[in-house]
Amino acid sequence: MTAYDDTHRYSETECWTAFERLFPFGFAGEDVFREIAPEGWEKSPLLPTFHPSVRQVHDESVRIHRNLRELCKGKNPGDDKPEPTFEETAASYQDPPIEPQREISELVGKCLWDVFSDNHEVVDRDGRVVDIGSFRGSGGFIADFLNRHGGRDHYDYIDFYMGTIWIGSRADLKPVYKMIFRRLKSNEFDWVYHFPRLYAVDLRGLHKQLGDDSKPDWADYSPSEAFAKEQEEKEKNKEITEFRESLDQANREAVQAAQESPPPETVTAFVTVYGRVPRGWPPEIEY
Repeated sequence: MTAYDDTHRYSETECWTAFERLFPFGFAGEDVFREIAPEGWEKSPLLPTFHPSVRQVHDESVRIHRNLRELCKGKNPGDDKPEPTFEETAASYQDPPIEPQREISELVGKCLWDVFSDNHEVVDRDGRVVDIGSFRGSGGFIADFLNRHGGRDHYDYIDFYMGTIWIGSRADLKPVYKMIFRRLKSNEFDWVYHFPRLYAVDLRGLHKQLGDDSKPDWADYSPSEAFAKEQEEKEKNKEITEFRESLDQANREAVQAAQESPPPETVTAFVTVYGRVPRGWPPEIEY
């Protein structure tokens, strides 16, 4: 993500004003319904996002089970439970009642997180960023916006944190992204794509400051303890360096895979609305 000072970022008040312009009737107003569910929510191809089929639920359960098994591989051999069967999933799954207003509000909110957060940037014509916060902070902003329009504190940041990560595979979400980008374009906003990546942060300096008891360096000095601590620091430095190198390699491989794969739905929707690819796409491999 590009580094900006506060003069290049919207204040919280300005972000609220921008969202009120984008969604004057909330995330599930009649205008939103007409755009993403013109034949009614019950007949919408987006309905599976909240009402998946048994097969979809089962496939998701198996995928989560395998990911957890891989993550815990070798740690607890006795806890290696068998994958859930389709019959077990079908017996336990109950489709909840359809709630169009709530479900559309939450779907739009999650898609907004995908656009405004996830390291991406929405900028105005002067290049100022509509910064609604960090991953968690942007989830909280979206929740507060919905709560204000609903007149009650119903949502929290966790309802929108990580956007559509849990429901994105259930339906084609491009209609929602296109609706968002049409509103951004009509309000003269642009979108900058940033390929997601992880960084290793060394917090030892911060921990040392927080644990500083203001004693002078020579107080309680022990040559043997100092040597042991120095060796420990060298080992930690080596581990952090190796971990950062592994993250860099993983990022290069992920970028290469993205270059060889179809673009994500957000990018495809942006191209449809703006007639060009967003800045930042395609991602480039960093060496």
